[in-house]
Amino acid sequence: MEKYKVLFIHKFFTTGGGVERVHKNLSQALGDEGVTSIFYVHDVTGESKEGFSQLQDSFTAFAADSNNGFKQKLSYLYSLIKRKEINVIIAATETANILAFLCKLRFPKLKVIYTRHCAFDVSDQKLAPWAIKALYSLYGLSNGKIIAVSESLKQQIKDAVVFGKNKVSFIPNAVLQPSIAELSNESPQSPLPERYFCGVGRLVEQKGFDLLLEAYSKAHLKDATLPELVIVGAGEDLDALKKQAASLGINEVVHFTGFTTNPYSIIKRAEAFVLSSRHEGMPTVLVEAMSLNTPVIAFDCPTGPSELITSDETGVLVKALDTDALAHALCNYSSLKSKQISDRVKHFSYKNVANAYIAQFG
Repeated sequence: MEKYKVLFIHKFFTTGGGVERVHKNLSQALGDEGVTSIFYVHDVTGESKEGFSQLQDSFTAFAADSNNGFKQKLSYLYSLIKRKEINVIIAATETANILAFLCKLRFPKLKVIYTRHCAFDVSDQKLAPWAIKALYSLYGLSNGKIIAVSESLKQQIKDAVVFGKNKVSFIPNAVLQPSIAELSNESPQSPLPERYFCGVGRLVEQKGFDLLLEAYSKAHLKDATLPELVIVGAGEDLDALKKQAASLGINEVVHFTGFTTNPYSIIKRAEAFVLSSRHEGMPTVLVEAMSLNTPVIAFDCPTGPSELITSDETGVLVKALDTDALAHALCNYSSLKSKQISDRVKHFSYKNVANAYIAQFG
């Protein structure tokens, strides 16, 4: 087998970011299969500064001088590829995909994998959907591979691109690290109520924690004996979410733990895990919760949850953004108990995903 040296390219690397965590997992999974990998982060200023520093603690990671302009950073990236003898690039998010495309032009023998982790029409991206669709047709022309993290997202990309439909594949995220079960048995790093629902993720608009607070407030009004709510994560919306909880009169039963390196011990002990995202690609933390057999309730947002959850069998799927429906599901959470759902996500294991990516390197 050819000896592969993989470079992961990211625009930013934030603490607790989902795509960032997925690629760290994938790097470890590839390492288990004998494939070495390193990281390049294009912008290590602001929130990315801490995330990049933490990345360097456990992985080999590089970044150009923050004071350099785009051309200088691109030149640094080219030199890194030559110096480290990189022959495979895996990129995530559109700036990183564009950088990977430029690297492919500079080094035609490079094997490039462009990845897409969310739908084309999400609200928090800078490029218009038509422009992103055009880029994916361009990626297809470059003889690279395009990986979607869910089946429905794969179909969206195939429908959108003019060229390279046969280059589009679905590979699940590398989520289920072997240590998750062990970590879930550790004592939680934060004090927790005796009974609680939990949500986990970056505190940003996309994750919909404002919708979760609204739904929980409606549910708590109907049944004050419901479990309390624990929200795990850090982000720019923390203050706004705390103010919202206070205005809804639920601040005494809503707990913000901040970022933790081990959310699994919190997820495992929850009465139910709740996903309130406005959009996803394939929600990593939902997969993790299901692997721990924690009951799950999720918005049927684009994309991913509907591929994981069959309502009343492996969890509850409610209409996207519908806080009344979510409140109803919270009130009826007890119907989810004692269901064995971990088999539904076993294909997200490190080994399965690593081997699927290695098959794309050829």
